[in-house]
Amino acid sequence: MRRSKINMKNILVTGAKGFIAKNLIKRLNKSSLFNIFEFSRNSSLDDLANIVKEVDFIFHLAGEVKPKSKKNEFEKSNSGLTKSLIIAIKDSKKKIPILFASSIHSDTSDNYYGKTKKESELSIERYSIDEGVQCFIYKLPHIFGEGCKPNHNSVITTWIYNRINNLEVIIYDRNITMEYIYVQDLIDNFIELIEHNVHSELSIFKEYTNVYTTTLGNVEDYIQDFYLNIENNQYHIKDNDFKSKLFKVYKQYYKYEKES
Repeated sequence: MRRSKINMKNILVTGAKGFIAKNLIKRLNKSSLFNIFEFSRNSSLDDLANIVKEVDFIFHLAGEVKPKSKKNEFEKSNSGLTKSLIIAIKDSKKKIPILFASSIHSDTSDNYYGKTKKESELSIERYSIDEGVQCFIYKLPHIFGEGCKPNHNSVITTWIYNRINNLEVIIYDRNITMEYIYVQDLIDNFIELIEHNVHSELSIFKEYTNVYTTTLGNVEDYIQDFYLNIENNQYHIKDNDFKSKLFKVYKQYYKYEKES
């Protein structure tokens, strides 16, 4: 989608059909300050080269996340696409800032997902230093929110889907602790950066706000509580921000499943 307006910031969002990107684009389109260019799986590298010539900032959110994907799929969609993006920027003779959505698994994982995310980080750091361009790398934890697909890459979404549809919720260790961030809080972080960026550093590993740390057992208990009380109009959640946001997501999926 493109708009004509003086002093607008032209923004490329890669992975435009993905979970985070769709939420980001929806929010950006509410503002008259941004002109959005989208790159998705159906786009070509020629498309990428042409778009890069037009933009001032890049949200690089594309990437393969499905655990069962093959090595070459991770390499093509993660590290390979990042390298192609940087080549396109250099060919355009422009210096374009990049915000890259990486993962906490890039430093700890021995799988292809983590490895290719790490390779992407290194490519962006190198581009930032060589070209003197600000870049921002977010090592993201588990993200939950509206629009995430069940049985894809989100345990929360899968559990919500299963519970609503009376399917088994499988949990191997209730005591495992994980970090979670609500997708709308993450988008707040992204938009605040692009609107109020005053940093002078080059490549930055950014911290994000509103991170919730809890056990898998707690998450399962919350979802079970929603399941039992979804039709109770007197049901309210007090003093638990994470649970409140989780319930908001549960209600969306509940409504969708009941209407479909």
